Amino acid sequence: MNKNKVGWLFLGLAGCFCLLFIAMVGQGYGLSNSSLDVDGNMQLNFMGIKIADGITTTARWNQYGTYFYLWSLVPLTLTIFCYRKFSKLVPTISN
Repeated sequence: MNKNKVGWLFLGLAGCFCLLFIAMVGQGYGLSNSSLDVDGNMQLNFMGIKIADGITTTARWNQYGTYFYLWSLVPLTLTIFCYRKFSKLVPTISN
């Protein structure tokens, strides 16, 4: 594969990581700002994957929102890295 094609693959990866970042920030915002009354055992899912089971307090529910905020920095960093690789590998078009 030439550098141009590899660069476009990095752009695609950057887009996927960016969507994951947006999903994680949205989930974290919803969880950390929720004021629902948690009664009994609640289950937390993210994209169909069970994250936690048996959440019994609102404070614990909001704590998972903070975790989502912090862990969303990983896909954000990968997005920036992949975009920079794309910028270096694909030449710019000048008129």
